[in-house]
Amino acid sequence: MSEERPTHRRRKQALEQSAPQIEEREPLRIVAAQEEQPDWMVSANAVSGAASRRTGRAADAPRPAAAPRQGAAPRQEDRPRQGDRLRQEDRPRQSAGTISGMTAVAQDRAKPLPRAKAKKPAGKLSKKGRERRNRRIRRAAGGALALSLMAALIVGAVIGGGRLIAIKRTLDKGDGVFYPNIFVNGIPLEGRTLDEAASVVTQQVVSLISSWKITLKTQDGQSWDITGDDINMQYDVADQLDQLWAIGHAGASSARYEQVKALEKEPVMRYTTLSYDLTRVTQILTTIKEEVDTPAVNATRVNDDTKWPPFSYTDDVPGQELDITGMNEHICAMIDRLESGVVELTPTPVQAAVTRDYLEGQIVQLSSYDTTAGLTHPERFNNIEVGTKKFDHLTIKPGETVSFNKVAGKRTYANGYTDALEIVYNEYVTGIGGGICQVSSTLYNAVVNAGLEVVTRTQHSLASSYVPRGLDATVSDDRLDFVFRNNTGADIYIEAQYYKQGNYPHCRFIIYGRPDPNGYSYKLESQVVQELPIPEPVYRQDTDATYVVYDDEEYQSSKGEMGYVVDVYLVTMDKSGLQIDRKLDHTDTYKATAPIIYVGVTPRETPAPYSID
Repeated sequence: MSEERPTHRRRKQALEQSAPQIEEREPLRIVAAQEEQPDWMVSANAVSGAASRRTGRAADAPRPAAAPRQGAAPRQEDRPRQGDRLRQEDRPRQSAGTISGMTAVAQDRAKPLPRAKAKKPAGKLSKKGRERRNRRIRRAAGGALALSLMAALIVGAVIGGGRLIAIKRTLDKGDGVFYPNIFVNGIPLEGRTLDEAASVVTQQVVSLISSWKITLKTQDGQSWDITGDDINMQYDVADQLDQLWAIGHAGASSARYEQVKALEKEPVMRYTTLSYDLTRVTQILTTIKEEVDTPAVNATRVNDDTKWPPFSYTDDVPGQELDITGMNEHICAMIDRLESGVVELTPTPVQAAVTRDYLEGQIVQLSSYDTTAGLTHPERFNNIEVGTKKFDHLTIKPGETVSFNKVAGKRTYANGYTDALEIVYNEYVTGIGGGICQVSSTLYNAVVNAGLEVVTRTQHSLASSYVPRGLDATVSDDRLDFVFRNNTGADIYIEAQYYKQGNYPHCRFIIYGRPDPNGYSYKLESQVVQELPIPEPVYRQDTDATYVVYDDEEYQSSKGEMGYVVDVYLVTMDKSGLQIDRKLDHTDTYKATAPIIYVGVTPRETPAPYSID
């Protein structure tokens, strides 16, 4: 049975005869008087990270009721309030920058009290005497610990205030301007606004571009000039400036402060990116070659299994021919260095009726199509690689029909395929060979662009992410196939590539063959003519507890997808790339799918009410 709480007078007498004691209170909190606090400084109503680690809980979280210690007096908060004690809500509030939760009464009690003179024990202490002595020792130790904690919190407040001042002073240096030690093309941006920096860097690169020129000259005095405008030479100024402006200007104040401090140790040096189009250079070199070359001994085509298409060519001799391959590389190197000058074009004397260019022109690249796989489902990468390589170095004779499923083979483990997500009945499920449809869709577009005849093609039930809507071709082992025919009258050569650019895997098909007699090229264009809204969610019971357990829990496994009606057109272009025909090829409809939400099936137990006697 606990002792009665002593009266005010008895407490005063007890304090005079024992070590100083401080009543129990909630953990101390430090608040800072700042209108805008950095992310590492807490508000006045929250406990800092350090305080949370000290107490193991948030300061404003409810304190669990603790059972009283055997033989100990009731805790301060459990005792009945006296008229001479201030209630917690009546205590004066502390101003910002002070230790909250400490009243004037508590501060007075925290002062060391004069120790009473120790009395000699008259003899062996009684049991109650020993208990009283132990309580006095515990109270004295608790008081010392509380004083130490208060001192540590005050020191922490001072240090935190100093960091706030350092952050403000540092970030003020970049108010509306670039911070020190930031350079673009060697130009210091310190103290410049974003507009000023853009202006000075733009002036620099415009000056470089406007003064650059290469003159191509032949031995007979003909010349051609190549300027920055001819090759659409450009520098990307805005991208670099935007990235550099983010240093110290984006994010939380503490992160910005660390970025600016890092500049003091290591400056940031960036250079604008040069881009250009070599079409004009290629056109000029091709024109020069046509004017300089003179046919001589016919060039020949030789079978060569080390190349693809599997041929090598002999040069035409004698005559006069200009090697534009090496010249193109030389000009590119000059462009990259922004080096102006004169390039002498020296042809090689030859005489030929059939040139190597002519022979190479009999087997040209008819089309190339590339798709990229996302990083969401890496288990599909293996299947894409296996399926792509099945078509590499495939030769198709005139009139021959090609079945995708026959070339790719059955999607089995024995054929190298693995488990991955695939679309089945409007849902993504795991199956062997998931991802193979990206291969068939890529090949489908390459076939159409090459002008080959499509025999069989089926759309997906859901729109694919790797090709535009209406340009996909789904396949399966036993039901769906993609079939096309070589209708060119000459051999067709397929090159299939699987490669990674960065972390993204790519699937590419390149088709070679005899060029179109009219010089035509083809492509597909899709147009969404109707959008189908997402239906209402479908709720399913998660009987296997795959996602949720209890009947008051839900998990959305699928967000659902809109449906589309898409018209796809076949576009025909002439040699110069101008459109000469556009007709409707097919119309695809992708059904909208509803979100799928799983609900638990196990009732949650209701906890028994908790009471304190």
